[in-house]
Amino acid sequence: MNLILLDSAETLGTLPREDRRYTHIRTILRGKAGSTFRAGVVNGPIGVLEVLEVTDRCIRYRFTSTQEPIPPYPIEVILGAMRPIVARRLLKDLTAIGVKGIHLVNADLSEGSYLKSSLWEKNEYLVYLREGAEQGGSTLLPTVRLYANLKDCLSALAVKSRNLVMHPEAPKSFWRVQWEWEASRERVPLFRVAIGPERGWTEREMDLFMARDFTPCRLGSRVLRTEAAALVAVGILLAQWEAG
Repeated sequence: MNLILLDSAETLGTLPREDRRYTHIRTILRGKAGSTFRAGVVNGPIGVLEVLEVTDRCIRYRFTSTQEPIPPYPIEVILGAMRPIVARRLLKDLTAIGVKGIHLVNADLSEGSYLKSSLWEKNEYLVYLREGAEQGGSTLLPTVRLYANLKDCLSALAVKSRNLVMHPEAPKSFWRVQWEWEASRERVPLFRVAIGPERGWTEREMDLFMARDFTPCRLGSRVLRTEAAALVAVGILLAQWEAG
């Protein structure tokens, strides 16, 4: 936890003993009255949390904002629905990296039950977004949207972007596509990358991507798991963005 994430921007607050932030401050950080830690408000400012009092029942604190939230990177990820246990890890990691949005699609080869799990129907996914933000030291959570099928997802994408769809048999490598982008010298406000479910995208879905100007590309000669492919692809896009 590289940032303590708060729910409210109120100056004074209390963390009860059953709150995991209480445990983290008292046990891991060994906080005591007068201790200060980096903190922030969900989708709000970043600042300093000062511990006022530590008891066996709660921690009382004062929060002072010092800066605006760190903006996310202009990267959105389209994911074929995956097993909830995998989705939990990936949501946390993508949030820590700082992507702007995550689109979950009930793909042709996804199990229909995946998007009906409690992770989504009971909004449990928000816990993993928060943990990712705390790890990444940011307060902004990515937008997360679920779609019944790929067509609905692609129809909802309005902002102009550079689009990639990962496929292990694509004719071009990720690196080749990047080189072509750099050669064009065209600047766009957003990158989108699509990674299929465990069994991949179908031919029908690839046709839908192509019709919406998504460039098929591969990450290498190996077939990667959805989780690994997503993190590798986003990491490469992030490096390109940072390089200007």
